[in-house]
Amino acid sequence: MATDHLRAPARDPISGNAAEGYTLGYAAPYRTSGTPSVSVAAHAALFDGVATRPGRHGSDIPLDATRQTPARRASFAWFDRWLGTQNLAGSTALDLGCGRGEVSVQLALLGATVTGIDVSSESLARAQTLAQKHGVGNRVSLEAGNAEDLSFKDNSFDLAVCNGLMSFVDFDRTAGELSRVTRPGGTVVILDTLGHNPIARIGRKRRLVQGETTHFQVENVMTCKHIDRLRAHFGSVEVHTFDLLTVPMIVIENGLGHIHPRLRDVLAPVSAGLRAVDAVILKWRPLRRYAFRTAIVLKWPRTHERG
Repeated sequence: MATDHLRAPARDPISGNAAEGYTLGYAAPYRTSGTPSVSVAAHAALFDGVATRPGRHGSDIPLDATRQTPARRASFAWFDRWLGTQNLAGSTALDLGCGRGEVSVQLALLGATVTGIDVSSESLARAQTLAQKHGVGNRVSLEAGNAEDLSFKDNSFDLAVCNGLMSFVDFDRTAGELSRVTRPGGTVVILDTLGHNPIARIGRKRRLVQGETTHFQVENVMTCKHIDRLRAHFGSVEVHTFDLLTVPMIVIENGLGHIHPRLRDVLAPVSAGLRAVDAVILKWRPLRRYAFRTAIVLKWPRTHERG
């Protein structure tokens, strides 16, 4: 086990405490192949069910942020804008935890050759259908795989994207794999939820009772400590936060969706206003840890430094 002592700009990457920097003494484990965590089989079954669940868009799934309910769109809209600044023509991209393939297709339409990985066979089947529908089936390769033990060689991808994955896997093993398979000049983008918001925490427990998630996910939601540990795997960790005042609206939209999926759009103007307010108040560092969603841009994989 190797320990990377890395000079980091903030002890808490969201609140900004210890702005003068500190020494990170986190032990970044060497890669080990073997038995995957017990979560894999349970999550394969869970996401098989999610993939076949009727949605408000039916089979016509938008590729941009509008596929999300209005209150949940901020982080996805940020990702759409970020992609618009990237030149992906001729690049290789990994969509880790690709689900129904929206991100895989989005990347392929921008010129990348994409490999999508998921544990759910139902999700992969729907991702293949979506890729063919948009005419990029020849640029999207879909495989069943385990994020904690990827089959790819070192330095395989220019870009890796993980959307909603990290609380369903062993965080440190997966972060190590992302660092390993990303080229030294490449980028990793993680889009996920944070575990500090009390309303969101109650919502996760409700979903657990209703069988919509697993104990593993509820107990392993990403926190500031997890983000801090990413610094052992990447030399650059850039954190963006979204959704604070919109969190109650997410709950309301979910309730309306149980009546009819399209009712989730009824309060779209209110959600848009709250997203605009969130964009302002989340500039205040002490509030950022209570955001519901985060987007993390990782660069300079440190696996290559450890050799």
